[in-house]
Amino acid sequence: MQNQSFDLHEMFQYMLLELRAAWRYRWHALIVAWCVMIVGAVLIFSIPNKYEANALVYADTDGLTNPLLKGVAVQPDVHQRLQIITHTLLSRPNLETVADKTGLSARATTPADKDELLVKLGTAVHINDAGTNNIYTLSYADPDRQMAQKVVQAFLQILMNDTLGANSASADTAQNFLQQQVQDYSEKLNEAENNLANFQKANVGFIPNQGGSNYFMRLQAAETQLQTLQDQYHTAVTGRATTQQQMHAMASGPASSGIDPRTQEIDKQISSYQQQLSTLLLSYTDQYPDVISAKRMIAQLQNRREALKNNAAGTSAMGVISDNPVYQEMQKSLYTTQVQIQTLATQIDLQKKQIADLKGQAGRITNVQATLQRLTRNYDTTKQQYDQLLERLNTAQLSQDATQSGNNLKFRVVNPPDAPLLPVSQNRGLLLLIVFALAVAIGGGFAYFLHKIKPVFMSLSGLRQSSDYPVLGAVSLIVSRARHASLRREMIGFFAAAGLLPLLLLLGFAFNGSLTRLVQHFFVMGPV
Repeated sequence: MQNQSFDLHEMFQYMLLELRAAWRYRWHALIVAWCVMIVGAVLIFSIPNKYEANALVYADTDGLTNPLLKGVAVQPDVHQRLQIITHTLLSRPNLETVADKTGLSARATTPADKDELLVKLGTAVHINDAGTNNIYTLSYADPDRQMAQKVVQAFLQILMNDTLGANSASADTAQNFLQQQVQDYSEKLNEAENNLANFQKANVGFIPNQGGSNYFMRLQAAETQLQTLQDQYHTAVTGRATTQQQMHAMASGPASSGIDPRTQEIDKQISSYQQQLSTLLLSYTDQYPDVISAKRMIAQLQNRREALKNNAAGTSAMGVISDNPVYQEMQKSLYTTQVQIQTLATQIDLQKKQIADLKGQAGRITNVQATLQRLTRNYDTTKQQYDQLLERLNTAQLSQDATQSGNNLKFRVVNPPDAPLLPVSQNRGLLLLIVFALAVAIGGGFAYFLHKIKPVFMSLSGLRQSSDYPVLGAVSLIVSRARHASLRREMIGFFAAAGLLPLLLLLGFAFNGSLTRLVQHFFVMGPV
């Protein structure tokens, strides 16, 4: 804390010594300050005044946001429409019209000056939100109060008349453009449809998707079908061989040795009834109905067996086998399998031919597929554009009808153009304060600069620090009475001259208008 206090004390002492050193050049600083103050004041009072003219305009947007037209006509963005109108209002033709109508163009003597004047005019006109809903201010500032009012009136007239007419003309132009585009795309769509139909007609059988797929899918499906037919063919051939083996085994079985299977079957039935009869006789007499019935069945079966034996002598073994129902079913199955094998062989040949044809026509099919895709893509794109343009045309026609029925942006003048008698700029009081501060700062800086280029020692410590020579002491200056009086007069003159600077500032505040007219008259008319 002590070190900090010590450092602040040394810094304060150093600043005092520097101020005392710079005080030697106080008259130089005062002269520089006066020059800066005079030049700055002359420049400030030579800046022309600007009078701002304003007009309040109300934008009627009720027609634009009519809920009854929602989904039928285009609902424009109000702020976007206002921005468009603002840019249209400040277009170069409108700027030239305003400049010629108000006489503002007379300020320009060359084409370059006129271009510069129009650029400044476009940047000086402002359309801003007035803080109330749909109320806007149209403002322009100019050194001539009446000129500012004329310019605002001219722009207001363009806004009320020409802009609304331009909106209607713009809508007509857009609708005509859409109609022309719809007609062009209709012709393109018809041409694309004809090209696609003619191409499909000329390449029947080679068009992808006619068989439900493209070329590669058709080839893959044909090869898959061929494999399926071959599997079915091999299965049928295997089944035929199995059936033939079974029939051969049956032909070489008991029936082929002269034993009739039918006789064997009857013998089995007779044996069964005899066992049944034996069982019944254990419990009943010969007169029991079931016993009688069993004896009768045995007698009938024995008669049938004898008849079969009598017929067996004139019948071959193969005939006996052919009468077998199982053998007959196997024969039918064999015939069916044989027909199936022949049919599958024919289908396999046809399928192989189809695959060979597809592979042979691969080049043409792929070219047809690529061309068809291109034609279809062209047709789809053209149709999509045509549908979109037709929809926009219908919407534009509905929107224009709605606009003609009152659905449009309208402006109403709330306050006509008016320019106050007092200028809005420049703020000469603030500028004078800035110039006064700059004058004092520049004068003081100049005195300190002179001290730095012509330094002197203001204390013994400074003299000791500047060299290695010992300093024995200091001799005080004894000032005479005449010198005291001269210094007193000098100080009075300095403070009097320095006091005139703020006085000049106060005079500038008090006689702002008079000094402005005097200085501007001097610069325009020259000294009298």
